Amino acid sequence: MSETIVNQLKKIISEDLDVNLNVEDIDENLSLFEDGLGFDSIATVELISLIEKHFDVEFYESELDLETFKNIKVMAEFITSKKESLQMEIV
Repeated sequence: MSETIVNQLKKIISEDLDVNLNVEDIDENLSLFEDGLGFDSIATVELISLIEKHFDVEFYESELDLETFKNIKVMAEFITSKKESLQMEIV
């Protein structure tokens, strides 16, 4: 499931954020910040909002740390675990 989420995150970054990146130029292992994709705090906040809307998840303040946003792969794993825990709560 997280591979699908990786591709969806790449598409969100490419199409919905103002970062001038094409989907094929985005390496899911690169950092989102200065030494990787070059996101600033505004792009990061926008990305959080888009993720919450697109994947129907909510970030808690305690989850908003650099480790959660290390790279796209880590974010995809985090989103997958959030969605799985939400499904368990429903059952």
